[in-house]
Amino acid sequence: MYLKKIEIAGFKSFADRTVIDFEDSVTAVVGPNGSGKSNITEAIRWVLGEQSAKSLRGGKMPDIIFAGSDSRKALNIAEVTVVLDNSDHYLPMDYTEISVTRRFRRTGESDFFINKQACRLKDITDLFMDSGLGKESFSIISQGKVEAIFASKPEDRRGIFEEAAGVLKYKQRKKKAEQKLFETEDNLSRVQDIIYELEDQLAPLAEQSRIATEFLQLKKDLTKVDCAYVVTEIQEAKAVWDQSEATLVAMDQQLQAISETIKVGEKTLADKRQERAQLDDWLENANQQLLRVTEALKQAEGQQELLKERSKNTLQSSQEYQRNIDTAAEKISQLEEEKANLISSLSEKNREQQTLDEQIRQTKAELAKYQRSTKEVLEDLRGQYVDKMQAHANIGNDLKYLERQYTQELAKNQKAMQKQSELTAAIASCQQDKKTLADSLAKVKENLAEQRKNYVLLQDQAKETKTTFDNEQKKMYSLMNQVQQVRAKGKSLQDIQDNYTGFYQGPRMILKHKQQLQGVVGAVAELMEVPAEYAVAIETALGASAQHIIVENEKDARQAITFLKEQRGGRATFLPKTTIQARNVPMSQLQAAKGISGFLGVASAIVNFDDSLRQIMENLLGGILLAEDLQSANAIARAVHYRFRVVSLEGDVMNAGGSMTGGANKKGNQGNLFAQTNELNQLKEQHGQLDRRLQTTEKLVAKLEIEVKEQQSQLEVLREQGEAARLHLQELENQFQNKEAELTRLEKEQQVFAFENREVQAFLEEYEEKKTSYLQEQSKVEAERLAINSEIQELSRTEDLIEEKRGELSEQLAQEQAQLAVLNQQILHLREQITTKQTDLAEAESRHHSLQVQLSALDSDFSSHELTEESLQKQVTEFGAKQAELQSELTVKRQARLDLQTTITAGDAALSEQNQEQKALMSQKTKAEVEKKPRRYQVG
Repeated sequence: MYLKKIEIAGFKSFADRTVIDFEDSVTAVVGPNGSGKSNITEAIRWVLGEQSAKSLRGGKMPDIIFAGSDSRKALNIAEVTVVLDNSDHYLPMDYTEISVTRRFRRTGESDFFINKQACRLKDITDLFMDSGLGKESFSIISQGKVEAIFASKPEDRRGIFEEAAGVLKYKQRKKKAEQKLFETEDNLSRVQDIIYELEDQLAPLAEQSRIATEFLQLKKDLTKVDCAYVVTEIQEAKAVWDQSEATLVAMDQQLQAISETIKVGEKTLADKRQERAQLDDWLENANQQLLRVTEALKQAEGQQELLKERSKNTLQSSQEYQRNIDTAAEKISQLEEEKANLISSLSEKNREQQTLDEQIRQTKAELAKYQRSTKEVLEDLRGQYVDKMQAHANIGNDLKYLERQYTQELAKNQKAMQKQSELTAAIASCQQDKKTLADSLAKVKENLAEQRKNYVLLQDQAKETKTTFDNEQKKMYSLMNQVQQVRAKGKSLQDIQDNYTGFYQGPRMILKHKQQLQGVVGAVAELMEVPAEYAVAIETALGASAQHIIVENEKDARQAITFLKEQRGGRATFLPKTTIQARNVPMSQLQAAKGISGFLGVASAIVNFDDSLRQIMENLLGGILLAEDLQSANAIARAVHYRFRVVSLEGDVMNAGGSMTGGANKKGNQGNLFAQTNELNQLKEQHGQLDRRLQTTEKLVAKLEIEVKEQQSQLEVLREQGEAARLHLQELENQFQNKEAELTRLEKEQQVFAFENREVQAFLEEYEEKKTSYLQEQSKVEAERLAINSEIQELSRTEDLIEEKRGELSEQLAQEQAQLAVLNQQILHLREQITTKQTDLAEAESRHHSLQVQLSALDSDFSSHELTEESLQKQVTEFGAKQAELQSELTVKRQARLDLQTTITAGDAALSEQNQEQKALMSQKTKAEVEKKPRRYQVG
C-alpha cells in the first residue's frame, strides 16, 4: 500500500483545486518557507480523522478553510481527498484503490466519503486503525513532534508501539465490549428493582379489576332497559312530530317564496336607490361645474375685451416706433457714409504728406551738398574716402588680433571648450527627448482616458444586459414551469378521456373496444361540442343519456350487447342511427317560451354536432328548453303548460308535469364530461400560447446570453488593452522622470563647469560681442566708402551744372514746403470733421438701439396679447358649448331622478306589505315549533 494522489480544494492556502500525484519516484516535497509544505501533511492528517484544530495550527475548525486575500474572495468549503493503492489488500477492503474524502463547510457541517460513498468518521478511523496511518499514529511527524516522542511518558510510548504492532484495534474493541457489559449489568439491576416494586401492587390491582368487571356488567344491563324505555317514548312522540313537521315544511316553503320575493324587491330598490344617489351626486357636480363654467365664461369675455383695447394701443405705438427706427437707421447710414469718405480723404492726405516730407528731406540734403563749390566738395569727399579706407584697415587689423587671441585661448583651454560643447549638445538632446516623451505621455494618457471611458460605458451596458438576461431567464423558467403544469394537467385530463373515466362500466367497455366492434360511432358526450357556459345545463338535461352509445344500425347494437354479455362488462344503452327519430317542440309552444324573459333556446340548437347525428341529438335534446335561472324556468314551464322539460344554467330542472329537481352536486363540475372537454381544449390553447411565449423568450434569452458573453469578452479585451496601456504609461512616466533627472544633472554640471571656467566663459562672451561689433562696423564703413566714391564720380561728371542744380533745388524746396503747409491745414480740417461725425454717429446709434429695445418689448407684448386673445376666444367658445351641454344634460337627469323617485316610493310600499305578511307567517311558524316540543333522549 502506498499513497498515490492527494486532491485539495479550499484547504488553508489551496484556494484552487490542486492535485498532487505521488509516483514511485517521488520521495519528498520541497520548497521555501511559507510555500505550503506543512499544509499538505496537515491535509492528510485532517482527512484521516484529526478533530483537533490546534493540531492543525488553527484556533477553531473553520480556520482550515481558505480565508481569502486582496485579490480573491474567501471560500465556504474545504475538501481533501486521499487516494491509496491497495493492490496488496493491506487494508481490509475488496478494492485495489481506496479514496477517502472529507468535506467541511463554514457553517460547521462535515461529510465523509470512502470511495465516494457517504460514511461516518468512525468508519474512517476503524479503516486505518492498526494500519500505521491512524490519526494517533506517528506515520505523520510534524515539526517538534520527534522531541515529543522521546519526552513522552512510558504509557504514551506503549500506545505508539501497540499501534505499530497492530493490537490497538483489538484493545479498543475489548474496551468497548467491557463498557457494554457494564451498561447491561446496570440495566438488569434496574429491571430487577422494577419487578420488586410491581409485585407489591399485584394484590390491590386484582381487587380493582374484579370491581371494574362487575361495574361493566351492571352498566350493560342498565343500557338495555334504558334503550327500551327511550324507544317507547320516541314512538309516542313520532306521530306528533310528523304532523308538526308537515306543517313546518309548508310554512318554510311559503316563507322561502316570500323571502325570495322580498330579496328581489330589496335588490331592485337598492339598485334604484344607488342609481338615485349617483344621479344626486352627478346633479350636484354638474350644478357646481355649470356655475364654474358660467363664471369662467364671464371672466374670459372681460379679459378678451381688455386685451383687444391693449392690442390696439400697442399696435399704434409699435408703428410709431418703427417709423422713428427707420429714420434713425437712414441717418446712421448717411453719417457712416460721410465718415468713411472723410477717413478715405484723410488717409490720402496723410500719404501725400509723407511723400512730400520725404521729397523735402531729399531736396534739403541735395541742396546742402551744392551750397559750396565743386572743388571744395570734392576735397572733402576725398578726405572722407581716405578716412573710411583707414578705418576699414584698422577694423581688419583688430579682427585679426581678436582671432589670434581666440586661437590662443582655444589651444590653452581645449578640454574645457570641448566639455562645454559636449554639455551643450547633451542638454539640447535631452531637452528634445524630454519633449518627445511629454508628447507621447499626453497621447497615451488621452488614449487611456478614452479606453477607460469606453470600458465604463461597456461595463454599464454589460450590467444592463446581464440584468435583462437574468429577468428574461427568470421569466423563461417561470414559463417553463407553467408549460410543465399545463402539460401535466392536460395529460391528466387526456388520460381521463382516453380511459373514459367518469363513464359507467358498460359504456366504458364498449368505448375502449370500439375498434374491435363494428358500427360503433361513439358516446353522445364525446360527439357533441358544448359551450362552457351551457355545460352544466346540457349535462343535467342529458343525465345518463350522455353515456349512451351511438351505433350505425340495430345489428351493430346487438353485437355490442352480445360482447358485453360475453365479457361480463356491465350494461349500456345503444342508439341506432336507423331507428331513432327526432323530437321537437311545436312552434306554438316555442313562440310562447320565446316571449318569456330569460329564455335561451332549445338545447339541440345550443350544441354543435355532425349533421349525420341530427336525428339522435334532436331526439335527446330537441324537447328540452334552456333558461337563465330557476325563476325563468318556472315562467317558461307555465308558458308551455308543463309539457316539456326546462333546465336552468345552474342545473335546476322543471320536469314535464310540473315537478322540480335541483340542488348541488358534491363533485361540483369535476364529474362533468363536457366541462372536462372544454377544460382540455382551454388547456391545449393555453399550452400553445405558453409554448409560443416560451419559444420567443428562449430565443431572447439565447440572444441575450450571446450578448452577455460578447460583452464580457469585449470587457476582458478592453481590460487587457487598458492594462497594457497603463503599463506603457507607467514605463513612459518612468522614462520621463529619468530624463528629467538626467536633464537636471546636466544643467547642474553645466552650472558647475561654468562656475569653474568663468574666465574662459567671460572671454568667449567678450570674443563674440567684439567680433560681432567689428564685423558690423566694417560693413558700415565699407558701405559709406562706396557711397562716397559714387558721389565723387557723380560730382566729377556734373561739375559745370552745380550752380544750375542749386537754383533748381532751392525753387523745388520752396514749392514743396508751400504744398506741405496747405496739406497740413487740410488734414487738420478733415480730422475736425471726422470727430464731429463720430459724435453724431454715436448719438444716432444710441437712439436707434433704444428705439429697437422699446419696439421689441412692444412686439413681445403684442404677440402675447394675440396668443392670449386667441386662447381666450377658444375658451369662450368651449365654455359656451360646455354650458349649453351641461344645461341639456341637467334637464334630462332631473326628469330621470323624478321617475326613479316614483318607482322607489311604489317599491317601498310593496315591500312593506310583503314584510307584514312575512312577520305574520313567522309568528305562526314559531307557534307551531313551540307546539311541536321536540325532546332529546340520552341512553346511559
